[in-house]
Amino acid sequence: MKTKSPLLTSIGALALFVLVVFPNSSARASQGQCGDVEIEVYYDPVVYLEVSVYPEDCVIYYTFVLDNASIVDPSRSGDTPISPTMTCYHGQTFHTTYGHTMKLRAFAYKPLWTQSVNISHFPF
Repeated sequence: MKTKSPLLTSIGALALFVLVVFPNSSARASQGQCGDVEIEVYYDPVVYLEVSVYPEDCVIYYTFVLDNASIVDPSRSGDTPISPTMTCYHGQTFHTTYGHTMKLRAFAYKPLWTQSVNISHFPF
């Protein structure tokens, strides 16, 4: 009766362990989720909006219009914004003067994370 060498048994066990623990090296788990974008309104002496997100290193994807009735939701393909979507970071401000209509929609995302659950809107 033949028996397997201890070295072959050890290599086989190690290979099985690697396949169970790391089934697909290209499939990476999400590292977290970006929070919803917060939009604050300020009046001093012009109207401006400030966007923020936590964690602060998430990128904000947004669409923004002045004096236009229609605005589309922001969108992305991977981490690339799809036109007319633009990107900014935590603390970005958007200014306008009184008498103008300002609209903004935004969500946050960063690679290997899950994007914001909701698209934030202004006006609310």
